[in-house]
Amino acid sequence: MNKRRMFIWILIGSPFLYAALPLQAQNSSANVFSACESFGVQRLKEKKEAPPFALKDLNGKQVSFSDLKGKPLLLFFWATWCPACKEDIPLLEKFSEGKKDQLKIISIVIDGEKEKRVEGIVKKNRITFPVLLDTKEKLARTYGVRMVPTACIISQQGSILGLIVGQRDWSKPEAWDAIKELLGQN
Repeated sequence: MNKRRMFIWILIGSPFLYAALPLQAQNSSANVFSACESFGVQRLKEKKEAPPFALKDLNGKQVSFSDLKGKPLLLFFWATWCPACKEDIPLLEKFSEGKKDQLKIISIVIDGEKEKRVEGIVKKNRITFPVLLDTKEKLARTYGVRMVPTACIISQQGSILGLIVGQRDWSKPEAWDAIKELLGQN
């Protein structure tokens, strides 16, 4: 009697088991994300040229977008009043180590009129990449920045490739994997 029930259950259940196996395989492959997706990069659907700019750094020197072309660029928009930004800045500094020949990182402070506060954060975190002051937030609005921190990835030809909105752990290898994938360097 028990053998008979087991046989019936096997007969009834096996079509469902076989039907479920391909679905599980499909679901497991659907869970494999690209590096950009895993790191939260928002790719642009249409090609968009990066708007030109000219901003002053903390020493009063004017830096323009045309000076930065020829190398992929990461523009990091942040503010001194933003706790997530202040956590990201040292991680971004660590991320930049060993990549200066492959990627130019520029941080843009949207509350640049508070230069002393900016200088304090830069000094405390030993920031080596350029820090530009967007005192009236014009550049941030031009680039469509709606919240900070926001990173904008620009190709060496000057096209915006993607945005990273919100806090990220820039010290993880996934950060560099996502940037390389976005730049087509895989």
